[in-house]
Amino acid sequence: MASTSSNTSPVPNNKVCRYDVFLSFRGETRFTITDHLYVALQDAGLITFRDNDDIGRGEDLQPEIERGIRESRASIVVLSEKYANSRWCLDELCLILEQANKRRHFVLPIFYKVDPSHVRNQEGSFEIKVKCNTKWTQGNVERWKAALKKVGNMAGEVAIGPETKFLKKVVHIIEKRLDLKEVYRKANLVGMDTWRKEIDYWLEKSNAQILAVWGMAGIGKTTLARHTVYSNWESFVSISILEDIGSKSTKQLHKLQQKLLEDILQGKKRKIPSVWQGTSKIENALKTEKALIVLDNIVEPSQLFALIGTGVKTQCKIIITTRKSNPNKWFESAARWCQELEMKSLDKNDSLELLSRHAFRSQYLTDGYDRLVEKALWYCEGNPLALEVLGSSLSQNNRQLWESRLNSFEKELHARIHSVLIGSYESLPLDSDRESFLHIACFFVGIDIDYVVKILEPDYSALSGIETLFKSCLLSVSPNKKLMMH
Repeated sequence: MASTSSNTSPVPNNKVCRYDVFLSFRGETRFTITDHLYVALQDAGLITFRDNDDIGRGEDLQPEIERGIRESRASIVVLSEKYANSRWCLDELCLILEQANKRRHFVLPIFYKVDPSHVRNQEGSFEIKVKCNTKWTQGNVERWKAALKKVGNMAGEVAIGPETKFLKKVVHIIEKRLDLKEVYRKANLVGMDTWRKEIDYWLEKSNAQILAVWGMAGIGKTTLARHTVYSNWESFVSISILEDIGSKSTKQLHKLQQKLLEDILQGKKRKIPSVWQGTSKIENALKTEKALIVLDNIVEPSQLFALIGTGVKTQCKIIITTRKSNPNKWFESAARWCQELEMKSLDKNDSLELLSRHAFRSQYLTDGYDRLVEKALWYCEGNPLALEVLGSSLSQNNRQLWESRLNSFEKELHARIHSVLIGSYESLPLDSDRESFLHIACFFVGIDIDYVVKILEPDYSALSGIETLFKSCLLSVSPNKKLMMH
């Protein structure tokens, strides 16, 4: 069947929709395919409108039904044997097709135990006629016939074969046509193109199952991981994002396993009696499913291996983010291949654009702010989180306010930046490591590493402490052996 042009209308829908999907159906399917379809859509995270009352009680379409259609991004029309016997269903269909013509409203017909040609040509149970002294007037009947012909010509789905498989297909079609990645993408992204080539290679050509994204706090690791998922989800059967794993307690690991397993299996629930049994169940799912997974803020390798095991070959692609340097070493004894991506500070051009987007609501600098912007860029040193927070706090055209705010930032950290950075400090394994960090931050930035080790080694085991700070992305060393911090 040829699809109609109504589903590809170029008219944009600028109205915020309350629902992803509106379900249009006859009561005869309420407790069969329609109910099962509603559950499948809800399990997939799609907000679905379904009328739970008998619409026949009203003379016309109930206001909430009309509102449900107008405020949905898509409609699924379940065309069953008695669908055309109901003028309320036919009125629903007319309004749905009207929305498809006016705006970007996707319509998917499902032919349930009916022949699509009968719908298209108004044959069999879809033959409708004028009835005296009723709403089945000549004008209404002609309007309803045109709607049936139009929906019958659309590229729909015939409900055949195993119902679970069919419903899975319908949900996938809706997800794909609604283009959900546009919903989740973060505004004002800057610098993502820097990593695109490497990520595309990992997704399309590399044998590596894992992409380990590492770098200091606030550098954009999580943002990059999310952007990758929402830009490539159509190539995978399912996606899963587990956020800020490092902040979760050991007791919460069991819940993380449960969520990961349900995401991989597209909402199917599997009971996990214990953490080690959860790892086994996840490994089994990874063998058969094709998922794109993000494990955000891994602090210890044990957290990672509790979630995905240590060596199962899979079609899945797994992104991990961590503040630990060289995470590839975690996988030396594992069967998986791991590709590393070290995230570094934004260059000056990207830093300027990101700051401007948040401070001036434009990618360009406002005239007269050159000196103040240079001061802000010096302070942030290419850290995206700092640029975003500082830019948002400076989003007023008032130079005196800018001066005051920049002075306050030099004296103390903004709470949002502090809460992110303190996590790196608190995750240091030993008190002596934290003491070394504080001493270096206060007294030894820019000092020769050998001299610092000589001074701090007796009291703080500085040699091992500095190595730990390197691995935690809290410290770096310049080519001329000077200790450096952001």
